[in-house]
Amino acid sequence: MSEPLIRTLADVEAFEQVPLEQRADTWTIPEVIAHGAGLNPDAVALYYLLDADPEEIPLTFTYSDFIGKVHQTANLLRRLFRGTDGVAGVLLPVVPENYFLLVGGPSAGIVCPVNWAMKAPQIAGVLNAAKAEVLVTLGPTPGFNIWETTLEVLKLAPGIKHVLQVRGPNGTVEADRDFTALVGRERADRLDFERDLRPDDTAIYCPTGGTTGLPKLAKLSHRGIAYKCHAFNWIHEQGPGDVIFAGTPLFHSGGIVKRTFKTLAHGVTILIVSPHGFRAPRSRENFWKLVERYRATELSVPPTMMAALISRPTDGADLSSLKEYATAGGAGLPVATGRAFEEKFGVRVLANYGLTENTTSVTLSPRGVELRYGASGIRVPYTHIKTVVVDRQGAHVRDGAPGEVGVIAVKGPGVIPGYVDDSQDRGLFFPEGWLNTGDLGRIDADGYLWVTGRLKDLIIRGGNNIDPRVIEDTLLQHPGVELAAAVGRPDTYAGELPVVFVQLKSGATASADEIKAFARTKIPERGTAPADVYIVDRLPLTDVNKISKGPLRCDAAQRAFAVALADLAAGISASVEVKELPAGGMRACVTLTSSAGCREPAAEVKAREIMDAYTMGYDVVWPA
Repeated sequence: MSEPLIRTLADVEAFEQVPLEQRADTWTIPEVIAHGAGLNPDAVALYYLLDADPEEIPLTFTYSDFIGKVHQTANLLRRLFRGTDGVAGVLLPVVPENYFLLVGGPSAGIVCPVNWAMKAPQIAGVLNAAKAEVLVTLGPTPGFNIWETTLEVLKLAPGIKHVLQVRGPNGTVEADRDFTALVGRERADRLDFERDLRPDDTAIYCPTGGTTGLPKLAKLSHRGIAYKCHAFNWIHEQGPGDVIFAGTPLFHSGGIVKRTFKTLAHGVTILIVSPHGFRAPRSRENFWKLVERYRATELSVPPTMMAALISRPTDGADLSSLKEYATAGGAGLPVATGRAFEEKFGVRVLANYGLTENTTSVTLSPRGVELRYGASGIRVPYTHIKTVVVDRQGAHVRDGAPGEVGVIAVKGPGVIPGYVDDSQDRGLFFPEGWLNTGDLGRIDADGYLWVTGRLKDLIIRGGNNIDPRVIEDTLLQHPGVELAAAVGRPDTYAGELPVVFVQLKSGATASADEIKAFARTKIPERGTAPADVYIVDRLPLTDVNKISKGPLRCDAAQRAFAVALADLAAGISASVEVKELPAGGMRACVTLTSSAGCREPAAEVKAREIMDAYTMGYDVVWPA
């Protein structure tokens, strides 16, 4: 590997002395992918496994094969679209056809990938908002209910004019809807149509929420995606010979841009571990054997999986192909997880911060320098960040001072122009085009971003965004519930777990277990159902009679930490208080008490080890 181009903020600033347009000459998806394929057309672009089995013979596509499939897919969609901006909805797990559509679709029109785990009304709502006229979905397949859901979707989405089926493992397709057969009739050597494709054209309608509710659709442009393909490689270099695993869903920006377009744009080989991705149990059981078998060079897995891998033996697998660095996607990486991963495997985990509205990452941790665990790296070249102090309505008051916590604001080529429904753009931007991320953080003197919390209500469970309204609206259907407020409770594995505080109607006698069971039968996706229900006498309200969630988040965090700290040592007890900070975010104070009346250093060390597994800042104190 060559020396890193960028290690520090000073390197970023020096790099930016050359205008962006002079740094690259490919600004559409077809151009950046053609560049990657041209590096070595005979190299493998995709390996595809059905059950994460290292002994399985994979379906293999070289870059030449892949580009042919991309051309055929684009040619087919172009014939089906009624206009130049036709939209194809994609309802597929992690299969090769999903990649053909993501890469080929934007040449013909716009692609809208949808979370297939949602219920039919939510999926139909997304497709209707996107005005999709083509839907590519999985045919009847054991282990998946995607086709059954599709039949319900079609009743609710009359704009869908063409439905194509991809054959899943041991599945079936209808002859006249067989995506593979229809694609196979198209020419593979080139696009069979002309289109004045411009860099600022929309390529993908990307849902902003991963798993529940009716997400907003962000308009990702060709330029924004191409820019990220270039910029990521300036900090985290990849190229032919590199092999990464594909296990994350392809309906959110991280899986689409960072782990698909960026890798293919640089000739990297992608191993699809299973149609279920990393959700397949055997993907974790066989993970290290797969690294050995396919000579994986870089790990890019969510923090939740990293935590699971730490406790899993390598079974003697040869891990010498791995680079010194790995990248963590999804939710915030707990400091303890990153350090433990490095200590056990010799692989340093590079954190990042991003959001769909910026076409993924805003900051990346550079390689070649000492890691700052807990920080989210420095800004990507040509992307600028600052913090903003806002008023109670979230409006800009002033820019934050150096090191001051505020709302993170972003400006640069990756920032989207807006949502498909422009009525949702209200509050998306601060003055002068700065993106309002809704997240809280501070920027230190060296340019490192430290994310401290967020203003928005999303609960992030293992990298999946959960809209609390889905939980709240469901529980309000229970005859005994008067008010419900869902928040995230800190969790060492998932980052956050959804929990809900409930205020019962006068005279109601419903129990927490009963309400929890009700939620599990009604919530669209199991991972969204609350992990716990807390019945309270009265929910806290603001001065305008809206539920105040800040105290509830503190309450949920206190409950989690109290349980974790319950058994420190004989004669030692811990009390926890979590407070909202004046500038935003939360911080925990753990007070240790000894029955012997003296401090116990070992108990304090253990308490700190427990709290290090969480991402929230904390203090450990003894009574004066």
